[in-house]
Amino acid sequence: MTVTEDLVFHLLKRYKPSTHNQKQLEIAYLAFIDYLACLSKGLETTKNQAFIKSFGLLGEKKIWFSSYSTTPERLALLQGYLAHYEDLDDVLVTYRGHPSAVIFSALLAVSENDVQLKDFLWSYVQGVELAGRLGQQFQPQHVKEGWHATATIGTLAATAAIGSLKQLSSDCFSQLLSLATSQASGFLYQEGTDGKPLNAGFAARNAVVAYQIIRSGLSAYADPFSSKRGWSQTIIGKALDSKQLLENWLQPSQLEKVGLWFKNYPICSAATAGLEAAQKAFELNLSLSEIESLVIHFTEDGDRALTHRTPQNGIEGKFSIEYITWLGLIKGKVDYSDFSENTVDQAFHQFRNLITRKNDLKASSEKRTICLEIITKEETYSFLVEDPKGSPANPLLEDDIFEKASQLSHGKLDVLFKIKERETLTLGEIKKLLSER
Repeated sequence: MTVTEDLVFHLLKRYKPSTHNQKQLEIAYLAFIDYLACLSKGLETTKNQAFIKSFGLLGEKKIWFSSYSTTPERLALLQGYLAHYEDLDDVLVTYRGHPSAVIFSALLAVSENDVQLKDFLWSYVQGVELAGRLGQQFQPQHVKEGWHATATIGTLAATAAIGSLKQLSSDCFSQLLSLATSQASGFLYQEGTDGKPLNAGFAARNAVVAYQIIRSGLSAYADPFSSKRGWSQTIIGKALDSKQLLENWLQPSQLEKVGLWFKNYPICSAATAGLEAAQKAFELNLSLSEIESLVIHFTEDGDRALTHRTPQNGIEGKFSIEYITWLGLIKGKVDYSDFSENTVDQAFHQFRNLITRKNDLKASSEKRTICLEIITKEETYSFLVEDPKGSPANPLLEDDIFEKASQLSHGKLDVLFKIKERETLTLGEIKKLLSER
């Protein structure tokens, strides 16, 4: 049995009721609600409304929370883009990417209304598992080389979820994954532009297109994870460790062992600890005029995704620890308006010269630890944040996620919070509940 066949064997395992599996579905359901909330928020801008209108002219797949319909592959692209637009969607740190924006967008594009929610969510669990396990072998080298894992590994994760949902034959599933590897691409230089959330949309779309091609009867190389000439050799220069990839599959799952990072702020998760450290400084009523210098300490590659050191607009500012720290120091919080396409306040640029970065913290890069060191004439202050709110070690509670979803969707998702018998629901029934709001 090839590595690809062995992987497909695990991905084709269906949901079986158990306390362990039920826990995974509960996490997946929270992720689905969070995804829908982020999708709803992404629809609010005039620019994005125009975007979906230009794409929503033909097709039978309704774009959620809109009156437009489109084709399956365009639905995947649009909803992946919209769910990731504000950078509020969840993160899996082993993968160093955003699983839900990609996987759910792909699954919704190929799912009919009669699909049971438990099967839909189980397929998501399988996709997340592959994302995390690939990430454990690809990272941190993958991100150091400039790849955007949401787009690369995300394409594979979404494709795996589709194959799991559709219960394809082993041979077709292997070829499906093969076509996904041929499309898996995306780069971090898109950060600070619409290209970054579009990467999530492209990944979801590519998974759907791969499925459409295999369903039409075309073929592809059947062992993309081959130890001789597989995808990983091309991307990271070495064969996958098949034992690490497959051993104890879902026992425990990435969702349980690693956990999702449900985000509180519309910024890169790598900057969240820096914001919270700045908020601590703000509580001391430190005046910016007192600060002589400011050092932001990271782990060895903890700031790799924070690519903008001197952002020119708010979208670039989402990926700037300098800008985010400055916001925390001057007002103790961030707002959506801070991360618009508008030009960054000149006052930031005046303060920016005081800030330096150092990669000298001895901690796991998966924890996203940051230490903020502020030097004044009178004293040096140090603010260490290891587990910012929302991270797996300091998670948002279920009620926190529901509150976030209610705010982002303006109450449209509230009906989903109280559903008890979720396993018997279909996607069509979910849509009907939401349409009645």
